[in-house]
Amino acid sequence: MKSPSSPSQLTQDGYRRLHQQLERQRVRIDEARDVVREQMEANEAENLGLVEAQQHLAALEKQVAELDDLLAHAEVVSQNAAERGRVVLGTTALLTDLASGRTLRVRLVSPLEVGGVIDGTAHVTQDSPVGVQLEGRRVGETFQVHVGPRITQYQVTEVDV
Repeated sequence: MKSPSSPSQLTQDGYRRLHQQLERQRVRIDEARDVVREQMEANEAENLGLVEAQQHLAALEKQVAELDDLLAHAEVVSQNAAERGRVVLGTTALLTDLASGRTLRVRLVSPLEVGGVIDGTAHVTQDSPVGVQLEGRRVGETFQVHVGPRITQYQVTEVDV
C-alpha cells in the first residue's frame, strides 16, 4: 500500500473496511510482540525463531503505519452526484452486456478499497478499464471496454447510491 501524497478518496464503506483492517493489524502486532518477547526469554537453543518473529513484527508495524497514514489523509466522498443520475465513486450501476444480454452489478471504488465481489456486487476501480469508461455515465449511455483482444459493449441500465 502506498503512502498518499495527497488525500485519497474513499467511499464510506471503503474507509470502514480499511479501519477494521487497521484494528485487526494492531491486534496482530500485539500477538507478534508477545512472540518476540517469548523468543527473547527462551534459552539460546530455543530462540531460533527470534529473527523471523522480529521480521514479522516489523512488517506488521509497517503495514499499520501505512494504514494509519492512509486513513489520516483520506477524503470520504459523499454520493450527492449520484442523485443526479451519474456514476461516481461509491455508486452502484447495473450494466448490460449488449452482445449477450447478461447483466453485471458493479460498484465504482477507489483503487485503495477494491475488494473483488462483495454482497453480489463486483467492485470496479476508477482506473480499471471498466471504471475508466463507466465513471460519469448516466442510465442509457453505452460504452466499450477493451480487455486484451476482446471488446465488450455495455449499457448502463441503473444507477444507485
